[in-house]
Amino acid sequence: MSKNFGKQKLQFHLGDKLHTVSPRDISPETTLNQYLREHAFLTGTKRMCLEGGCGACIVTAEFTDQITNQLKVIAVNSCLVSLYSLHDWKIYTIEGIGNKKVGFHAIQKALAEGNGTQCGYCSPGMVMNMYSLVQAGGKLTEERIEDSFAGNICRCTGYRPILESFKKFATTDIEDLTPCKLNRVTNKKSLHFSNETSKWIKVYNLEDLIEKLSGTTETYMLVAGNTAKGVYKETPKVFTYIDILSVKELITWKHADNELVLGANVSLSDTKKIFEELSKENIKFRYLQKIADHLNKVANLPVRNIGTLAGNLMIKYHKNEFPSDVFLILETVAATLVIVDTMGNEERVSPKKFLDLDMNKKIIKNIVLVGYDEIYKYESYKIMKRAQNTHANVNAGFHFGMNKNIVKSCTMVYGSINPHFVHATNTENYLKNKNLFDNKVLQESFKILSEELKAVDEPPEPSPEYRRDLAVALFYKFVLSLAPEYLLSSKTKSGGSLLERPLSKGSQEYSTKKNMYPVSQPIIKLDALDQTSGRAQYIEDMPDLPDQLFAQFVVAKSPAGSLIQNIDPTEALKHPGVVHFFGKEDIPGKNNWTPLTASLIFLTPEELFCSEKVLYYDQPVGLIVAQSQSIADKAADSVQVKCKLPGTKPLLKIRDVLNAPEDVKKQRVTHITDLVPIKKGHDVKKVVKGEYYEDLQYHFTMETQVCNVIPNEDGLDVYAATQWMDVCQMGIANVLGIQQAQINIYVKRLGGAYGAKILRSTFPAAAASLAAYLLQKPVKIRMSIEKTMEILGKRPSCLVTYEVGVNSKGAIQYLDADLYSGYGPSSNEYIIFYFLDAFRSGYDHDTWHYSFNIVNTDVPANCFCRAPGSQEGIASIETIMDHIAYTLSLDPLEVRMVNVNKLSHSKLFNYISDLKSWVDIDKIKKSNAEFNNANRWKKRGISVIPMVWSLTIIGQLPAHVAIFHGDGSVAVSHGGVEMGQGINTKVAQVCAYKLEIPIEKVFVKPNNTNISANAYCTAASLTTEAICYATMKACDILLDRIKPFRNKLIHTPWQLLVAAAFNANIQLNATAHSFPHFPDIINYPIYGAGAIQVEVDILTGQHEITQVDIIEDVGDTMNPLIDVGQLEGAFVMGVGYHTTEEIIYNEKGQLLTNRTWNYTPPSAKDIPQNFNIKFPGNNPNPVGVLHSKAIGEPPLCMAIGVPLAIRNALASARKDADITNPEWYPINGCSTIESTFVNSLNNYDKYML
Repeated sequence: MSKNFGKQKLQFHLGDKLHTVSPRDISPETTLNQYLREHAFLTGTKRMCLEGGCGACIVTAEFTDQITNQLKVIAVNSCLVSLYSLHDWKIYTIEGIGNKKVGFHAIQKALAEGNGTQCGYCSPGMVMNMYSLVQAGGKLTEERIEDSFAGNICRCTGYRPILESFKKFATTDIEDLTPCKLNRVTNKKSLHFSNETSKWIKVYNLEDLIEKLSGTTETYMLVAGNTAKGVYKETPKVFTYIDILSVKELITWKHADNELVLGANVSLSDTKKIFEELSKENIKFRYLQKIADHLNKVANLPVRNIGTLAGNLMIKYHKNEFPSDVFLILETVAATLVIVDTMGNEERVSPKKFLDLDMNKKIIKNIVLVGYDEIYKYESYKIMKRAQNTHANVNAGFHFGMNKNIVKSCTMVYGSINPHFVHATNTENYLKNKNLFDNKVLQESFKILSEELKAVDEPPEPSPEYRRDLAVALFYKFVLSLAPEYLLSSKTKSGGSLLERPLSKGSQEYSTKKNMYPVSQPIIKLDALDQTSGRAQYIEDMPDLPDQLFAQFVVAKSPAGSLIQNIDPTEALKHPGVVHFFGKEDIPGKNNWTPLTASLIFLTPEELFCSEKVLYYDQPVGLIVAQSQSIADKAADSVQVKCKLPGTKPLLKIRDVLNAPEDVKKQRVTHITDLVPIKKGHDVKKVVKGEYYEDLQYHFTMETQVCNVIPNEDGLDVYAATQWMDVCQMGIANVLGIQQAQINIYVKRLGGAYGAKILRSTFPAAAASLAAYLLQKPVKIRMSIEKTMEILGKRPSCLVTYEVGVNSKGAIQYLDADLYSGYGPSSNEYIIFYFLDAFRSGYDHDTWHYSFNIVNTDVPANCFCRAPGSQEGIASIETIMDHIAYTLSLDPLEVRMVNVNKLSHSKLFNYISDLKSWVDIDKIKKSNAEFNNANRWKKRGISVIPMVWSLTIIGQLPAHVAIFHGDGSVAVSHGGVEMGQGINTKVAQVCAYKLEIPIEKVFVKPNNTNISANAYCTAASLTTEAICYATMKACDILLDRIKPFRNKLIHTPWQLLVAAAFNANIQLNATAHSFPHFPDIINYPIYGAGAIQVEVDILTGQHEITQVDIIEDVGDTMNPLIDVGQLEGAFVMGVGYHTTEEIIYNEKGQLLTNRTWNYTPPSAKDIPQNFNIKFPGNNPNPVGVLHSKAIGEPPLCMAIGVPLAIRNALASARKDADITNPEWYPINGCSTIESTFVNSLNNYDKYML
């Protein structure tokens, strides 16, 4: 043990405050995020994915650059950065840059005022990423800003208002935003931080590093940015950590003559800057600009800021399957790695040979690149599931030396083929001294390449066939980019480039009614500044209490049908800090968190802990309770669960069940209802048959499932992240065997919900309540994103099989359809009524016959997800309409309009007419046809979607309004849940309007089951209206009571009027309920029309949504700012569902896409390039609250236009590939780039110049 054991201490600044940390108190394995939240109690910095993939944890780091001795500022992911790397650094958190007391920072205000927050959970990370950009200095262009948010996920807003808010700083004087910086001196001596279990050594020069490495006898790890943890979370336990982030020799670089020597620890961000600068200065290094462009696609900005070249290479070294872009580009340009051992000996190797070295006690010291003459042509590609921040489906690098058309040298490097594939050696050898632009040579090279690309099947990665074919297509794209224009046909030349993306933009058109202000006024959310300043508190942010405990589920890692034989927590209970294990036998009430008495919402019981037969892989069997969440998480995984495996494979998809033996099918398929036709048409000219399938979608709430339970003297105080307090209360009471009145549910806000927290939130709440109740200690549970995705359900899958008879114009004469919904093992969270209603949408359905069926599959019980049922219904029928049009060679919009129900939904004609004139759809279709005829490998498409979304009034919701006599201020408590949709803001607007007082006088309080007992859930887009209605009714009661005083005391200020009423013993609080028994509020339709345009790269399968124009019927909007945000966010969530978000299980039923590494909701560059929204003016809803209409879910349903627009584009590509008019292809799940590539009928025998 070092003589410095326990003596040296870590020192760094949080803002201007010095923090000193002893390794005896805080382990060297601690991350900055853990320290901020659990030790410094700065909970404005959030945590979610813990792998640098979501951006919720971003903070600003300031330190002295070892090379320039100047202060350097970067954004970092606090969940990845090791605390002990921060010696002598300064960290800025969201709380430190601005707040209500000292004043908000300009960036905090900009995001709030730009309507860039909804649930607000991502907002601190967004602000700190932007703050870091500003503080870093340099030219801050709009392009740089928009490009810098790849690592920040927002599920709510659709990104447009966030980007627009921040792009304003592109023209702002940076000095005005930059605070004074402290000068500090960096300690150049090595540092030792040690305790009994581990040692952290920080070194500043290579000599020290070699000395420490040479003298290390324990297991060790070299640490720089620690970003590898974001890819491979399970890292080996080591004793000695050697921090090399600040080793000067490893972060220097020099350029002399024809050589660039980089220190191996130069960050990816700095490498990009170096490459960009040198490419402009030296013609022989011009190729570095393309490498810089490729590096920009590696991970995200905070990761690149601290991730190093050597670190990325070492991930590839240890995990050959890792698709390292750094390795690929360095191998492509024949870079040299300089390796040094503890004796100072240097070895120079290629990146490929480096993989075969024994790197024990060796260091990558330098990376050497050379300049190339203009005869050398370089290009590299990274084809990803989304635009940014994910790993490659396939990456490729090409470096050819050309003598005119003859190949003199060639390098072809691929990643993501198989763990050991690097060079396409056979193809390289074949091409030497060949004419690259000879079609016969090309065809032979494609054949050789296809044969040597031995792609392996490694789910959840795309199929081997696709990866092989994509790799060939990328080589063809490279050839097209090189070929002289005179050798290219006019149709093929555009295939040589990737799709271009300009800066995103958008417009919003709406009208307001000033005579009703603050109702209809576009004001920001009441808590927007609290969210952007980190002051808004979420459940996980609540301070820990004395004896605070934490819980995590123990799961059965066995397929459905397994039988539990034994659960042994012995090893888990040996973990320091583990307190208890609870299993099914410890439940005092019922082992069922879904009380069937709750309502029609629960049709089947769901166990809290599996009693015997496993229903799905990762089903909970118990609960571990420990002294910290991290201990609970680790211990839960060490509980031994022994199961007897079943004799059959799980049935994971609807089609699996339908194809099963009849007895199995009979058990699992439940026919619910049929809708029969009123008549049948007789003008059948064509019969169209097909099917439509949609898979699951994860809600991706930035706040995962969490709960905080505190015992009280007669029961429990439960702080639950739930959309339905009433059912949560009932579920807990059911499990504990106590009365509901003993359980107090409190909800202030949710960090996103989208249906995930209607019922599924009761599951963790009941588990945490069980532990708190039995131990009589406070218990928190925070389910990780992995646990949340593995244990809990998602949007149900959907299969529609159909046969349609149509006339020559596409009018439906009859329709027979079977609708199936994949529910998992339960039948709860019924979507049938929404599905059936939405399936007919605005069309004449008198001749339709369709049935609805529930299918029980072997995945976790699925649940409501934004626009449940209605999304599936509208997507299905719109796909059928496209199929009819394709079969008859008609315009899809004409087919839609000929089938519209002219009696019930004549308004649709007005919306489509307005859309056509606003967007000039006919001109776009003509332009697309011309473009598609002129281009073989780029195609454009458009889809026009009319929408009718029916709002159904259900459930009762209360509002309580209290006026305080001292100053006339007003408090509103209600039964709705604020989860980003702006319900509290609209309630305050309505209350202020009714009472005729300034909105600043109105305060909306957190809700609870005492004030809002028996309240219905916040869901189905109706809650905001319902609560506003109840608030109005409560205000009416109060106004009636105050009316005599108002009549008597004319022109008396509000405060004095209230005081007079109070002094006369008038009750100044009132409660009212909304729906469904009020005759003036009834069900109503919501109309919409959207035009979605795309451009597709046929050679990669990638697409860009070039423009979206949506007209939506919102009646008289209560708050257009909020309603615009809801529309944009809902639509982009739909974009993700249809294009980037795949749920993939293995054959055992184990979820493989369970984290940000492999589940990819849209990023900031996946949104429409141009997103335009119009709310029709002078459009009151005669049966709506204050003539408004709901907004939260309908826009998502129009996102089906994206895959249909892609299909429209592919129709041209498929015809080019097969002139015989290829068959209609079914949409079989998410329209990923793989699906698009495959369905374009790509084949290398069509790859000609």
